[in-house]
Amino acid sequence: MPLDPFRILGAALLATLAMTSLLIGVVIGLYGRPSRRTNAIIMAFGTGALIQALALELAFEGAERLIAEAHLSGLVSWCWVAAGFVLGGVLYSLGNHWLDDYGAALRHPALTKLYLLRQKRERSADLLGRLARVDLLCSLPPEEMEEVLLCVQPVHVAAGETIFRQGDTGDALYLIDQGEVAVLVNDSASSTSTAPNAVPLARLAAGQSFGETALLTGEPRTATVTAITDVALLKIGKEHFDELLDESPRLRQAVETLNSQRLLQNVATLRERPDAAAWQKIALANVQRLSRKEQDLLLAKQAATGSPLALFLGATLDGIPASVVIGANFETLDAFRFTFLVAIFLSSVPEAIGSTLGMRQAGFGTRRIFTLWSLLVLAATLAGGLSSAFLAEASPVLLTVIGAIAGGGILAMVSSVMMPEAYEDGGPAVGLATIAGFLIAFLFAFV
Repeated sequence: MPLDPFRILGAALLATLAMTSLLIGVVIGLYGRPSRRTNAIIMAFGTGALIQALALELAFEGAERLIAEAHLSGLVSWCWVAAGFVLGGVLYSLGNHWLDDYGAALRHPALTKLYLLRQKRERSADLLGRLARVDLLCSLPPEEMEEVLLCVQPVHVAAGETIFRQGDTGDALYLIDQGEVAVLVNDSASSTSTAPNAVPLARLAAGQSFGETALLTGEPRTATVTAITDVALLKIGKEHFDELLDESPRLRQAVETLNSQRLLQNVATLRERPDAAAWQKIALANVQRLSRKEQDLLLAKQAATGSPLALFLGATLDGIPASVVIGANFETLDAFRFTFLVAIFLSSVPEAIGSTLGMRQAGFGTRRIFTLWSLLVLAATLAGGLSSAFLAEASPVLLTVIGAIAGGGILAMVSSVMMPEAYEDGGPAVGLATIAGFLIAFLFAFV
């Protein structure tokens, strides 16, 4: 059958119409600056409309098409639809995860937060593995280690160098990650701890700590510490150490029970050392938040190093499946049902608003934002026209499976991006907004 240019053009225009709402959302995000709660309510409304469209327009009607036109049983039809949805969800999740590593996560605030938190957890895993070997910190519950992570500063000292001298003001606690240090005490009136007067007091290795006495007493350093070998240290400044004492009841209790005011001695009396691997695993599980400063720094870094192509591909991953469905199901305007198109239109506005706000926060310029979303609208136009051209004579099974794959991708996007973002910013009110969107979209099935 020859290609019908009017059908292809109609499909392309409808796909364009559905995605034009993205540009409306960009304009609102750049110049209207709606509140996060307002945008969340609109997003929840669009989510409800999308869920209804996916359930009826793609899943149910797709199965009915197989029963009526391919003469399959209800169970077999369900299996075809279910397989398509699962495949679409898997493909979206894998593609989204891969593109996030190249900067595509910046297109959605919810994805951005999850991606940045995952980056923080990956960096924290290495540091927690090192902290788990330190006796002193094993007295802390692993659930409290997130605060410690914010305080630790890696320090490297060459063999023979002095870390601090007797008589210095106590400014930090040191945890030995690798190497050995010598603790020396001056036996003369001088506090310089020069070699002729220094008396070896202790030799400390990886897993031990030093420098806590001056922090607890507020007195000058009572010994000199020098590096015997090249040493990797983890340093916690006095200000942060004091905050940890205030915030950690366990650590505070340990300090208060020290008659010698040496926290290390208390650790040495522990009956059993916690399993380092289990301690690290529990501590890492509690790294669940990003400070505003961390988020801003990571956003700026990601925006500077991320690939514009990855950002565009991530956006097409969100929008193209809907255009394929519109194009594949379009025959004539009289026969076309606008429920799915309206659902896409409604959900795209708040999605674009949220994405625009997130991209502005990451440092993207207005021109770059408009270019990205304009290219996405163009890609949607092409996808709608091409799907109409190539799927005009597709079998019922192929048409249903393609629609189900697209539906699975859309549903994965809705559940992983739109729903979490709407609830985070809108609270419990988004439940009613979602129901309203579902019912309004359901109404379109009867008018």
